[in-house]
Amino acid sequence: MKNLIRIVVWTLVAMVIQQGIFLYVENIYLASDVKIQAEKVEEKETPKDNKQNEINIKDGVSKASVSSDGRFVAYIENSKLKVLDSNDNSEKEFQCEDGGDVVFYKWLTNENNIIVIQKVQKKGGAYFEPVSFDAKKGETRQLADFNLNELKIDTKNASDKVDNVVFSTATHSLYIKINKANGKSDLYYANVMNQLEKVRSNKEIGNIIVPTTSTNAVMEMGNGATILNSPNNIEIPNAKVIKILGNDINDNVYFGEEVSGNITKIYYSTLNEGKIKWNMLILPKPVSKEDIIVDYSGKVYINDKSAGSVLELISKKSIKYEGDLLQSYSKGIISINGNKLTKYEIGENRISIKQ
Repeated sequence: MKNLIRIVVWTLVAMVIQQGIFLYVENIYLASDVKIQAEKVEEKETPKDNKQNEINIKDGVSKASVSSDGRFVAYIENSKLKVLDSNDNSEKEFQCEDGGDVVFYKWLTNENNIIVIQKVQKKGGAYFEPVSFDAKKGETRQLADFNLNELKIDTKNASDKVDNVVFSTATHSLYIKINKANGKSDLYYANVMNQLEKVRSNKEIGNIIVPTTSTNAVMEMGNGATILNSPNNIEIPNAKVIKILGNDINDNVYFGEEVSGNITKIYYSTLNEGKIKWNMLILPKPVSKEDIIVDYSGKVYINDKSAGSVLELISKKSIKYEGDLLQSYSKGIISINGNKLTKYEIGENRISIKQ
């Protein structure tokens, strides 16, 4: 009997201690007066030194082009391709092959490398040769296949010109469009192994792009657009004439509906297999195709030259600039005014967590 009483007593003591611990944890240890609130706030711009957003280039240079991060500026000086590093104002020069001249160059998206095409004159003819130039290191890399055969496009007509180069860094796809004297074009494709082939010959080809995760180019053909290796044209409901405007990091391709020479509506979508779901952006008024810039980040800019301002369609934010609009970059737009390049950033609304 005494043992039973002893067991009951100790059991009750254990229960009291256990409940006491629970009450302590609940009411004291876990107690908090902190309230968490999520709210949308306008990020106030911190005053910046204007010099950080300005890049001065030398007199007499032409064809200025800025890397997507806004750091490097490529230009032609005395027929030589040079690159300025705005961080320290150092300059590097691209070295052509003997008998070669730079005829085209374009920054790779989100990289500090340039695709440079030089036209090289040799005995018996000439050829276009694409190479990669590292702006940070000042080094040139030849594009060659596994057999060390360098990429070269033979040209027998002196009037042949490199009109455009487009690429996807994600799929290592490169397209080179060569315009011919008859107004038509040849289109060349180099795959991830740097194997080159002519995919279109003597065709009427307009603007071209490569979606981010694709290897097939999207091409303007006549009043419409088509995807390489696809049997059908791209169809946008009720749009009779469509123009390719660009593409973004999210695989979207942007098209403009053209009426009487101006773009009246912008449509965009991913061009995956199956039915295409179109999204539309409304323009304040019809504009020239040349006044529309689709940045790789997904921002769409409309340039108003007379007002010296740019409207970003997604955020509805407007930027005033001085001089002429040069291009977009990852944070906004860049203008050129004499020898001065100015970077204008577009701020974004952010979510702030307060405690």
